[in-house]
Amino acid sequence: MKYIFVIAVICLTLSCTAGVRSGLLEVGSVFGFVTDAQHLPLDSARIEVAGESGIETYTNQAGYYMLADLVPGNCNLVITRPGFGSFSRGFRIASGVKVELNVALEAEVTLPGKISGVVVNYMNNTPLIVDVTIMDRNRSTVSDTTGQFEFDSLAPGKYLLKYTALDYIDAFSEVAVFPGQTTEIMKPLLRNNTVISLYGINFEFGKAVIKSESHPVLDSAAGILSNYPEVEVEIQGHTDNIGSDAANLTLSQKRAESVRQYLIDVHMIEPVRLIAYGFGEIKPVADNATAEGRAQNRRVDFLISK
Repeated sequence: MKYIFVIAVICLTLSCTAGVRSGLLEVGSVFGFVTDAQHLPLDSARIEVAGESGIETYTNQAGYYMLADLVPGNCNLVITRPGFGSFSRGFRIASGVKVELNVALEAEVTLPGKISGVVVNYMNNTPLIVDVTIMDRNRSTVSDTTGQFEFDSLAPGKYLLKYTALDYIDAFSEVAVFPGQTTEIMKPLLRNNTVISLYGINFEFGKAVIKSESHPVLDSAAGILSNYPEVEVEIQGHTDNIGSDAANLTLSQKRAESVRQYLIDVHMIEPVRLIAYGFGEIKPVADNATAEGRAQNRRVDFLISK
């Protein structure tokens, strides 16, 4: 009797399984097209059943989708695509029924943004009249006599701006624009062949060893090279007139080379952009007869060029 009962259970199980496979317990499906408001097909739209992990699909290039093998019962279908508003609808899946659901997604409304800027001379902050261009866009403008310029009605995103002015080195800046906001920037430009004197760079007496208290000055100077990757710099070493001309010439050359090496080692500036040149005592900027004058003459200059 026991064996007869087991055999009966096995037969009943096989019978139920066969019934499912033969369609007695059928599943449902949802299919349709996803378009925009102009009824143009949207590919890569995601269709999923909310709360059911793994039950999802994407529209093809024609905007068509199908979710098959859905268990009968209530479900909530969610359709999303970047740049468009989402769609959600709850309905009931019936056994063996194919439901057609066509959806038109509304594009998200994104407010434009602005760029408002001022262009000035790097050395004295005086305003400059320059051409400002948004790269890869057919848009350009000219700053006014106060150095101000503006671009409006810009889609949110990042823009690369180029600044061009006669006798100045071309400069670039990447600017982020946000919906409904104005991004304000100030851009300093370097005149070609500008000389920047770096005072406060101290060396050990009679040597080319840079003292540690000089590092902040050099770090600030390195910022120029980092912000203007298109420029080259002649690092010019100068001394006072204490000592022989030959000794001062050699010392100024070694000190200029020390500055160059610091910029390469610490700030990873490309060596090809840096040339070290020692002038010794032949280019004083103050009177060597006074201690104050000699201190001004012991300096390092940056000659900025394209």
